[in-house]
Amino acid sequence: MRQRMRGTVLGVMLIVAGTVAGTTTDAHAEVYHAIPGLSAKDRVVLAKSMVEQGQFQNGLIEITEAMKEMPNDEMLIRLKGICETELLRPEAKDTIMKWLELAPQNHPDRAKMLAFLARTQAPAEASIDWLLVPAGEFEMGAEGGLAEPDEGPKHRVNLDAFYIGKYEVTNRQYQTFVKASGHHAPENEDPKFNLWRGDKLLDGVVELPVVNVSWEDAAAYCKWVGGRLPTEAEWEKAARGTDGRTYPWGNEPVTGNRANYSFDPVPMWDGTATLAKKDQYEFGRSPYGAYEMAGNVWEWVQDWYDENYYKNSPAKNPTGPADGQQRGMRGGSWRNNAEKLRVANRSRQPPTDRRVYIGIRCAKDATDVK
Repeated sequence: MRQRMRGTVLGVMLIVAGTVAGTTTDAHAEVYHAIPGLSAKDRVVLAKSMVEQGQFQNGLIEITEAMKEMPNDEMLIRLKGICETELLRPEAKDTIMKWLELAPQNHPDRAKMLAFLARTQAPAEASIDWLLVPAGEFEMGAEGGLAEPDEGPKHRVNLDAFYIGKYEVTNRQYQTFVKASGHHAPENEDPKFNLWRGDKLLDGVVELPVVNVSWEDAAAYCKWVGGRLPTEAEWEKAARGTDGRTYPWGNEPVTGNRANYSFDPVPMWDGTATLAKKDQYEFGRSPYGAYEMAGNVWEWVQDWYDENYYKNSPAKNPTGPADGQQRGMRGGSWRNNAEKLRVANRSRQPPTDRRVYIGIRCAKDATDVK
């Protein structure tokens, strides 16, 4: 277990180099858009050529555009299944099954598509362990004591059922996403805080939480696994349940067997030893069984941040302000003291920032649960 209790300076202060909020260089490649002006039939030919050339991401964009006019076209559905399989999309199996039902038994590509069907089981390292958070009310926010002004007023919130990730997203999971989708690898503006070298992982980091990811990176990953980022309200309910507890485990104080946090006034970065593995703090689990919702790394949420949002937020499924300058984060990190680990504590960061103390936890709708 990792508990930061040192009182001496052992390295370069994190708050001075590479971890304070600021401008970063975004390495995103230019986003591909469907070519305007093409007929749906021409778009099918274009998409087929793209797939043959291995341009699965771009091909899928053209396929999606063509299917607006030709939703049941056999070739489009087949190409869509191929692209989704190559990109490790969770919906690939359903697409291929649809094609198998549509295409005749003697179709020349049937054996090929059955081979793709065999590949549609995502690798174990790409899968998410989902925990159900049932529908219902809980008390959100905090007032008095250690509460900050933006944590109030306390208010009742009613949420539909949803799923939350049992663990923070690991480097292994994110690497699968990078290789499958062509998304850029995590990167800090200061190389000494990087846990990757290009798209390769350093030794010993596969089960550590991915860090140095922007809000856009986090949203893209969660979409890729068939989910999304949790709303701020969803995150808080998943962390505290319905009994108004202070921390995910209850109201008992923060201890070294419950969370990865800092006792040091000036926390230091010790490389990979700074972060905790995904299932390290069993005694710190939330009421629904989620690990590390206090400490380790901050977790991006879906909402834009507004310090006064609670004063006028809706009582049913709040999703945050319509716009803003910063995105919300929850949970505290390895560099924060116990006060910041309270489930009601709120924080924020510009959405383009990539920091060594910010990671990802995904959520998704639970439409199959009444």
